[in-house]
Amino acid sequence: MKYAFIINPIAGNGKKADKLCKEISEAALDSEFDIELHYTTGPGSATHIADKVAASAERDGEEVRIYACGGDGTVNEVANGVYGHANAALGVIPIGSGNDLIRNFGGTKATDYKDLMSQLLAEEEVIDVMSYSYNRDGESYNRIGLNAFNIGFDGNVAILATYFNKKTFIGGSLSYGLSIFLNLIEKSGQNLQVTIDGEQLFKGPLMMCTIGNGRFCGGGIESSPKAKLDDGLLDLLVVHRIPRRTVLKVLPKFSKGKLNEIKGIEKITEFKQGRKIDIIPRSGHMKFVVDGEIAETDELKIEVKDRAMRVLVPYLQI
Repeated sequence: MKYAFIINPIAGNGKKADKLCKEISEAALDSEFDIELHYTTGPGSATHIADKVAASAERDGEEVRIYACGGDGTVNEVANGVYGHANAALGVIPIGSGNDLIRNFGGTKATDYKDLMSQLLAEEEVIDVMSYSYNRDGESYNRIGLNAFNIGFDGNVAILATYFNKKTFIGGSLSYGLSIFLNLIEKSGQNLQVTIDGEQLFKGPLMMCTIGNGRFCGGGIESSPKAKLDDGLLDLLVVHRIPRRTVLKVLPKFSKGKLNEIKGIEKITEFKQGRKIDIIPRSGHMKFVVDGEIAETDELKIEVKDRAMRVLVPYLQI
């Protein structure tokens, strides 16, 4: 068994990455585990590294555990490199922000997943993935996501929060709070045609559209409370274009997975579970966020792939 750690060296302002590198290096010297370290060098490099490591182990007839060490973006990139390699399992050591994947397994704190020996001895679970395709600048892209897609208000909040995290001193929950405030002023949304399993669910202006494989997004927002990572279904929620005062009423319940507690919520929302989703902007392009990664397209096609990825779950005490 090989153990490969792919580390984003700038995650957690670099300090968390430095500490983790030291711990892994010490473990490599003082244990019987076959451990190697790799460092990302920019966008896309984590996917390339993970794919190369898995393919090399496959040629040697070995199993490999590949750990994404960083934030949501690093996890997304490593997952795309692991996908398709039957000999590889995905681990997560959260040293960035978000940490939404581990919440689906009961890990509510990043520290729950940072014990190195627990990671090396972690049990495995098998989960579904969201295979998606889109076009941008004449190029076609095919990738996978693990947790959720966000389009419209919540997607725009995530995009702006990412900007604050990367470009300013504003981070964490403060960046999301400020992003929500600014998007409320603008009242940003989308105008979309949304189809699920061949049936048109919605067409027109909307506040937001969320597709969940997992329950959480945006650093703990329970956007898809009925979702399960291994049920073979995608959870699709559309919230209609609504007044600001209604947005303020909906958001707190939405973030806690309790929209159904709002009286009359069925009049301003559409919800359905299914396996294939097609989203087309009715004018121009649309931006979307998947597991913290931002993209833009004129059509988005999503399909669930049953039990398509092995993931490591070291969190044993809840």
